[in-house]
Amino acid sequence: MKKLFVMLTIIAVMSVVSGDARDIKLQKIRFTYTFTVKEIPPESKKIKFWIPHPFESHDQSIIKSHFRMPGSYSFINDNIYNNKIILGTADKPKSDAFTVSATYEVERKERLNKLDDVPAAQQTDYPPEVARFLKPSMYAVITPRIKKLAREITAGKTTPLSKAKAIYDYVLTHMEYNKVAEGWGKGDSERACIIGKGNCTDFHSLFNSLTRAVNIPAKFVIGFPIPNEKQATIKGYHCWAEFYLCGYGWVPVDISEAWKDKNKSAYYFGNLPENRIGFTVGRDIVIDPAAKDFALNYFIYPHIEIDGVATHNIEKTFTSELL
Repeated sequence: MKKLFVMLTIIAVMSVVSGDARDIKLQKIRFTYTFTVKEIPPESKKIKFWIPHPFESHDQSIIKSHFRMPGSYSFINDNIYNNKIILGTADKPKSDAFTVSATYEVERKERLNKLDDVPAAQQTDYPPEVARFLKPSMYAVITPRIKKLAREITAGKTTPLSKAKAIYDYVLTHMEYNKVAEGWGKGDSERACIIGKGNCTDFHSLFNSLTRAVNIPAKFVIGFPIPNEKQATIKGYHCWAEFYLCGYGWVPVDISEAWKDKNKSAYYFGNLPENRIGFTVGRDIVIDPAAKDFALNYFIYPHIEIDGVATHNIEKTFTSELL
């Protein structure tokens, strides 16, 4: 009996080692988010700033964090997507500039999905926390043009997964990664539909609009890419999308990265590498209590107000270190 127990234990250990867990890549990262507010008027009485905080998920764990900033800060959440936000306040600034720095140690896990296990059933009803990702946003619209195109792309497809894959393939072939054509970066689905050029925001806004048009919830996720270097300075954000399948859950896609490396186009439908940090989800994000009632198209860079008036006179720096 003892020998049988030992043999079963060895088999169990071998199966864990030889299974998917062995193949999932992990990366520990130290990421620093820094900005400096410049040329603060000497008569200023109060500065408020809002910056996004990276989220926790199955793929991402925040091991520890450290903040350096003048004044005080607290954590708040937006009311729609529950994104975690740092709200800072500095009264009567003592100089014409100040710097805020947030450093995070993050463990990021590669995300792998077995899409062969996805139920084939059609989807009709969704829980409220999922159904909200069927609604259009200011730029990720669902117009007659988008609806017609979505029907054409998914014609003959009988499952939500096959429809999502058809839309993924369409965006991959229709779009060109191009940061020259005017209007790129807003995530304007109509523009992407007509012009077919843009950055990751435009790729995934078009994907989200098309999937939502055929009743598949899809959400926008934004963060930063992490270069495969010991230490690096990061130029700007990166975003991707996820669509929802009943009985399975959220499935990621990164179409702009697939466009850059066509050899990985199959991988980027359903899987994500560990080379990123996610910060916020959603579009038209309301940060409260801001001085004015408005929504951010997406939230990844700081929002700063001096005595209730927004300022864009800032310098931003983002760095990463592989641990």
